[in-house]
Amino acid sequence: MGLIRKAASIVALGGVGDPGRRGSRAKAARAQAKAAEAEAGLAEVKAQVAQEQAAAIARALDEDDEHRHADLEEVAEEEAEAVPWSRQPAPPAMKATPDRKEHSS
Repeated sequence: MGLIRKAASIVALGGVGDPGRRGSRAKAARAQAKAAEAEAGLAEVKAQVAQEQAAAIARALDEDDEHRHADLEEVAEEEAEAVPWSRQPAPPAMKATPDRKEHSS
């Protein structure tokens, strides 16, 4: 009979725990707020990581450019050393005179 009385009191009071529903709504609202806060934190961290990646890429490009420039200078020096006439003035060019004719035998 205890069960019947409990069922009768639930029906007479209009259902099971209104206070419980309010509590679960508040709990859901807190959970949503916490999730929104976590998403905002995640977005902030992603932005920070993107900035750090951009800075790292910029540094790498600068270093690469410096290395490329140094390599080009080294190659230019090596080529200058390999070509002896590049350090000496060019000899005077022989000019062909129009009155000289070549003879073929």
